[in-house]
Amino acid sequence: MINFLSAIFPHFGELKRGLCISVAILLTLCSSACSMTSTPEPLFTAPTESPARLALIESDSNLQAGRSSYDLLCAHCHGYGGEGQLEATIENTLSLGLLTVPAHDATGHTWQHPDQVLREAILQGIQNPLDHFPMPAFEGTLNEEEINQVLDYIRLWWTVEQREYQRNLTRHHAEIDAEFGINANE
Repeated sequence: MINFLSAIFPHFGELKRGLCISVAILLTLCSSACSMTSTPEPLFTAPTESPARLALIESDSNLQAGRSSYDLLCAHCHGYGGEGQLEATIENTLSLGLLTVPAHDATGHTWQHPDQVLREAILQGIQNPLDHFPMPAFEGTLNEEEINQVLDYIRLWWTVEQREYQRNLTRHHAEIDAEFGINANE
């Protein structure tokens, strides 16, 4: 059979060797992939009472102001530790087809939005069908500086990688706004 294939395909020996090498590489890659864990590393979040986090807040008056505004206006829904809607209420909320109150800590998705979108949500609020957990608008309640303070406070719950991602996202969004002549302060 090999002689027959060699007669039809004069380079059969080279093809056979190349095929064997390709199969060996594929098997090596597959066995390496199977030995790797598919579970991501646990997400570290600094708890609100973390001594390092508290020391950082105590040393910065803007973070103190952000914590004060967050605790007064946001924490009753988003959690004093940024954990989001109470676990016991989530199933009921989802069964009604409604949105849950997102966590602002590293387990949530707040860090996946640029500052421009977060500011808009804070200023305009977010409505939910049936007014179940609507977020009120804080336009006229919080000024630009206070919004920045709240966002800076929230960022303390994020990982270094999440803060960097969000910073780049915000920068990219500003570049797009500038390219199309959109004034972020309007």
